[in-house]
Amino acid sequence: MTLALSATLACNSVRAKERPQQLAVANFSSISNQQLEESWKNYKFSLFGSSTHYQLISQDGLQILRADSDNAASSLIRPLSVNLEQYPILNWRWQVTNLPKLANDNSKRADDHSARLYVIFNSPETGLLNWLKNTTGLAETHALNYIWANQAAINTLLPNPYSERSMMITVNSGSTRLGQWQSISRNVYADYQRTFGHKPPPVTAIAIMTDSDNTGAKLTTFYGDIYFSQQQPAK
Repeated sequence: MTLALSATLACNSVRAKERPQQLAVANFSSISNQQLEESWKNYKFSLFGSSTHYQLISQDGLQILRADSDNAASSLIRPLSVNLEQYPILNWRWQVTNLPKLANDNSKRADDHSARLYVIFNSPETGLLNWLKNTTGLAETHALNYIWANQAAINTLLPNPYSERSMMITVNSGSTRLGQWQSISRNVYADYQRTFGHKPPPVTAIAIMTDSDNTGAKLTTFYGDIYFSQQQPAK
């Protein structure tokens, strides 16, 4: 081994050790209302539609995010940059209290979900700035959309009814675990390769959404902290 190669490997080893094991996306448990407003922006899908209401609340002594949707559709979105080769695992907690009646995972007219988490990727055609200018919202992004499905089986790939550039993956489904906190960990790098067939571009934003504008339902969902990690968390 040459001296130059040895030095490069040693430098990479030091950098790997210095890199934190986790990369925070949403510390809902510890941030203030001001920090929430500064980091996350509420964007609705229609100029004339209602917005989902997102607020920090306390539940059993822990601060979480509450989402209330009454015939509404808007998302909380946070721009950020994530290299999935360094942080491939996305971890989060959510609790769904009810499902939108008449919603259908495969129907554009009934495309409502109690809980969604979008991973938005860099794309020249559907960049974040273009999305911010477009009232059609997340439907125009290049994204993986993890959902609490209404009927579809867990780990099913579902085309987004609005765009082929966004795919939905079911991580919970149906009413079996309603009212129970669910801890989810997904290898986004692997999910992207499985879905789109090639290496993922950098992540440019994360969004969460509880929506009911198509079915007119009243939904309440709770979201816990969200973070990326280098490895699957220990159970």
